[in-house]
Amino acid sequence: MNYTEARSYLKEVNKYGSVLGLESITTLLDALGNPQKELKVVHIAGTNGKGSTLAFIQSVLVKSGYQTGRYSSPAVFDDDETIQINGKNIEKEELADIVTLIREKADIILEKYGFHPTPFEIETAMAFEYFKRKDCDIVLVECGMGGAGDATNVFDRVLCSVITSISLDHTAFLGETIEEIAQVKAGIIKPCCPVVMAKQSEKAVNCIKNIAQEKGAEFVQAGQAQLTAQNHPSDMKSVKNRINYKAANGKKYQANIRMLGTYQSINAATAIETLLCLENYGYQLEEHIEQGLSEAVWDGRMEIISEEPLFIIDGAHNPGAVKELRNSMDLYFTNRRITFIMGVLADKDFAQEAELIADKAENIITVTPNNSRALDGKKLAETLSVYHKNVQYMDDITKAVTSAMDYVRKGQTDMILAFGSLSHLKDIKQAVKAERRD
Repeated sequence: MNYTEARSYLKEVNKYGSVLGLESITTLLDALGNPQKELKVVHIAGTNGKGSTLAFIQSVLVKSGYQTGRYSSPAVFDDDETIQINGKNIEKEELADIVTLIREKADIILEKYGFHPTPFEIETAMAFEYFKRKDCDIVLVECGMGGAGDATNVFDRVLCSVITSISLDHTAFLGETIEEIAQVKAGIIKPCCPVVMAKQSEKAVNCIKNIAQEKGAEFVQAGQAQLTAQNHPSDMKSVKNRINYKAANGKKYQANIRMLGTYQSINAATAIETLLCLENYGYQLEEHIEQGLSEAVWDGRMEIISEEPLFIIDGAHNPGAVKELRNSMDLYFTNRRITFIMGVLADKDFAQEAELIADKAENIITVTPNNSRALDGKKLAETLSVYHKNVQYMDDITKAVTSAMDYVRKGQTDMILAFGSLSHLKDIKQAVKAERRD
C-alpha cells in the first residue's frame, strides 16, 4: 500500500469500533514479534493533563539529545500527529509500510480467531513498531482511556508510570466515583517500577499510593509549582507563566513556560518529578530541565490562534477541565467580555460544564462538532440557556467563527474562547485562518 491507501484502510477499520481489553492487541503485537518489548517506556494515564505533562517531558528529553518517541491520541490537527519522534510526525512511507504489514496480520487474526483489531489497537501497534524500527532512546506513551484495559497497557516493565489529574469522565466505562476511576488508572502500575502522581484529591492519591505499595513500586507525589502570570498586557502573546517548584528531592526549579493555563503548574511539577526519576536510569537531563520546560508546546490547550481579535482555543471537555479553564480565565482575562464558541460530545457531563462556566461569558454560540458522538448544538444551547440569557445555536462552524469575530469588531465583546471538545478545534482553527484572509 502507498500512503493514501494506508490512510484509506485506517478509516475502513473504524467499523470495528472501540473495545476495552488486551486480548486483541496482545494477539496483534505477538504477530508482529512484540515490538513493545524492545522499548524503554514512560506510561502516562489520567483524566486531564496527560498531553501537557507529556509535552513537558518530551521537550526536556529532546533538548537533552535523546531520540524520543511520542504516542498520544486522538489526532486533533493532523492524522499523523499521534505518532512522533522528536516532535516530527511519522514518515508517510514508513506509515504505509507498517500498515501494510499490520493489515496482513490483522486479516490472519480475523480468519484464525474470529475478531479483528480495533482502530486504536492498530494505531498503537503502528506506534510501537515504528519506535522499534527507529531505535528510540525512550518512548512516551499516553493511555487512550482508562488504564488497566487500555490497548497501551501491554508492557511488562516501564521506566516510570505517571498518573495525572483524575476526575469524573467516561464514567460508563471506568466507574462513577473518583476511587473507582483511580483504580482503573492504576492498572498501568508495574511491579517494582516507580510511580509519579500529580497533586490532586486525597481520595485519588490514597488509592494510587496503596496500589503502588502493594506492587512494591516506589511512589512519588508531585507537589504543585507556584505559578504567576508575568507581563500582563493587552498583548497576550507576551504573557508567560512563571513557575517555581521545589522537587521532592529538595532541588528548586524556575522557568517561564509558554503553555498557558493555571493547570500547567500541576503538569509541570509532575513532569519534573518524572524527569528526576528518569535520571536514576542514567538519562542526563538536569541541565536542560528548565530550558526544556520553557520551550514545551501543546497545540489546542489555551492556544492563541489570533491576536486581533484575540481568539483562544482550549481542549477542556469534561467538568474537571472546564473548572480549570474557569480558573485560567480569572487569571488572564479579568474584566474581559468573552464570546464562547462551545461544542461538546453527548457522552460528557455537559450539563455540569454549562453550570460551571456559562456565567463567565458575555454571549455563547453553540455548534455541533464533526464527531459521531457529538451532541446536537441545539440541545447544548437549550442546556446553557438555563444559566445564560444570550445563547444561540449555529449550524455551521465557519458561521459561528464569523459571528463571534464580528462581536469583537463591533465592540460588543473583547475576545473569543472556543472549547468543549477536541473534535472541532481543527475546524475552528481553519475557519479563523480563512476569516483573517478574507
